[in-house]
Amino acid sequence: MKKMAVAVLIITLFLVGCHKQDWEVSIKTKPFYKEGVPAPFAVEVKANGKPVSGLTVHATFEMVNMDHGTITTTLREKSEGVYEGKVQLPMEGDWEALLRIKNGKQTMEKLVKMKVKKEDAVAMINGLAITMKDVHFYQTLSQIGIAIGKETDQAKYKGEELKERLNYWERQNQHLQQIHPSVTHLIELHSMALLAKEKGYSVTKSEVAKELTERKRQYDRYKTAKEIIRQYGEKKFWKQQQQYAELVLLAKKVWNDMVKQTEKENPNVAKTEIYFLAQKKYDELLISQVNSLQIKLYLPSES
Repeated sequence: MKKMAVAVLIITLFLVGCHKQDWEVSIKTKPFYKEGVPAPFAVEVKANGKPVSGLTVHATFEMVNMDHGTITTTLREKSEGVYEGKVQLPMEGDWEALLRIKNGKQTMEKLVKMKVKKEDAVAMINGLAITMKDVHFYQTLSQIGIAIGKETDQAKYKGEELKERLNYWERQNQHLQQIHPSVTHLIELHSMALLAKEKGYSVTKSEVAKELTERKRQYDRYKTAKEIIRQYGEKKFWKQQQQYAELVLLAKKVWNDMVKQTEKENPNVAKTEIYFLAQKKYDELLISQVNSLQIKLYLPSES
């Protein structure tokens, strides 16, 4: 297939049909490259400065100066004059898309060019990126928790009981290899940290320092935990642990609010019941908070 740039020659915009209009096309959402992830692509079509609805729009992508074949996708009308679809591109770089737009018998072709960048985020929360670096750190934290659990059980149990406990930790480790649960946790944690800030809460340096000291004291008791941290890189680990601790402490302030509110509403209830009811309030608040945020996921499918 000849290059699309040759197909349209110097003409970037032409109309076929009896009724010519000054149709304007602009890119609203530029696609990104992320392995295994379809990216959104959207254009806006206007006539005489006004959005045009009811069009049929197809986009054929081809890389500039490289032969990766062509990729065609259909764009659906998302809002008045805005047409959106998804395209999974094989690499970053310079791309062009030939848009074929129909309105009855009238057809327009428009060649648009764009520089596609690699997307490192696995999720975006109100424009805040959660990256694979964040995911790997949380998986490392979870791996430490599993290692501590195994080391503790090996000292506590024997025989079949120990075997059963070790099987449990192995199942936990297999679950940890999946990216989706880790991303879900990070989205929830960031969401509640944002809510804490909306409520006017903040975290002091002394609070973070105290949290890190407690973490270090805990990890130093277990050889497996210290080895995981060493392999990860101690300097990098504790820098990310500080950032993670700030989020945890912010979310904890919201949790404490739920406990105080529950205690006020149930003055004669036992502490265990208070925590149960507070957790229910917290979970309901979390759902409400997540639904109020603009969250985008850029996750590859998992088999």
